[in-house]
Formats: sequence, structure tokens, C-alpha cells
Amino acid sequence: MNIAVFVSIWSVDNSSVELNDIFRDAPLDFLKGESAVGAVEIYTPETGDVPKMEDIPAPTIIIQIDMNDAGAAQALVSSDKFQGLFMDKTAYSSAVEDIKLEITKAVHFPLPGNDMPPPRTAAMSFVVRYYGPVKDAAEFVGFYTNNHPPILSNFPGIRNVLCYLPLDCQNSGEVIDNRLIIGNEVVFDDLDGLKAALSSDVLALAQEDSKHFQHFGYSTHHAMHRELVYSRPD
Repeated sequence: MNIAVFVSIWSVDNSSVELNDIFRDAPLDFLKGESAVGAVEIYTPETGDVPKMEDIPAPTIIIQIDMNDAGAAQALVSSDKFQGLFMDKTAYSSAVEDIKLEITKAVHFPLPGNDMPPPRTAAMSFVVRYYGPVKDAAEFVGFYTNNHPPILSNFPGIRNVLCYLPLDCQNSGEVIDNRLIIGNEVVFDDLDGLKAALSSDVLALAQEDSKHFQHFGYSTHHAMHRELVYSRPD
């Protein structure tokens, strides 16, 4: 099982560069010492002419921690060390408005002409999240994963299509709060590739499909630059 743990931080007073430096120090050293951690990637917002879909600000930084076991992931994020390094707002020199923790199963989808999903190596990720409330989270996830990725895979220049499923999504019924329902990520070589995709006819097909989604709370769409900062040696 491919488990992706996400820590997303929103801060007006801390820049992405500052938070990047912080996480490459003690937090990254801690993760390197955890045998269950396979890789760590850092996302920072694209600063170019990014297509805007809503007024919700992008996270200042996102940390993705890849693991292979859900139990190990739960144990990691519950540890005092993790909580102190990643989740404690008072640990930062300047104000942090919000820190969001999400533990998900990562699902990679194949692209046209490929039997197997290609590895994710291109650096431009369009990070999408859907949040509650929703009447039936399992139904939402089922419809989304069956219908939306095959459309997104036809974007020109697409390199990867992924979904991130909360660990309890298959058993979830009604969600009355604003927790994560499903995450989606489409990957391109660079910002020009993303902009070309969002200008293509495929976007209209994706938007038409989204009209059939079960009513949900809100969604976010952010262009993020992704960098692999650690991969456990084989």
C-alpha cells in the first residue's frame, strides 16, 4: 500500500523559502531516521502567472511523506517528536495560521498508451483537494475515481494522474465537517505545460464531469513546484 502523509502549512509571516529551510533541518533529519519513511517531497507555490480557480490561498508549503504501511504512518504522526516538529504552531518564529495533516492512500492512474502508471518525476503539480461536508463520502470517491482520472489523463503534456484517498474513505458515509474527501494531482513538466493543459478542450470535459459530483463543501486548486528532498537508499 502506498501511503502519502501530507503536512500543509499556511503562514503569512513565514515565506516558502523560510519554511523550506526549517524543514530541511531537524524535521527532515527526523524523517530520515524513521525506517518506515521511503521518501520526502516538498511542494512550494508556483509564483508565475498561475491560472486562478478560486480565492483560497495556496499553502505556504506542503510536505509529502511516503510510506508503505498505514499503521506505521499512524504511529509516526502520533509520536511526540512528529507533533513537536511538524504540528506545533508555537515552534515557528513567526505566526502560522493553519497546519493541516492528511493521511492518504496514493493511487497512480495509467496514461493513454501505457499499461502501467509512469513514475512521478516532472516537477509541476496541480494540487486539487475536495472537502466536506458531503452526504456520502464513499459514493463521492467512487464516482470521482471511476470517471475523472480517465478524462484528466488526456490533458496534453500530462505526465501523471494521481488520487489521494483518506484511509477511511471506502467506509465513510455522511461527513458533516470540512475534512478531506479526496485529493487529486495532475503533473506536468513546467508551468507552461500546465497552462497549455488548462487551455485545452480537455478542461471543458473535466468541468462537465464535475457537474455530476455529489454536492460537497469546497475545493482548492493550486499550482505547486515539487522537489524530492529525500529517498531511502535501496
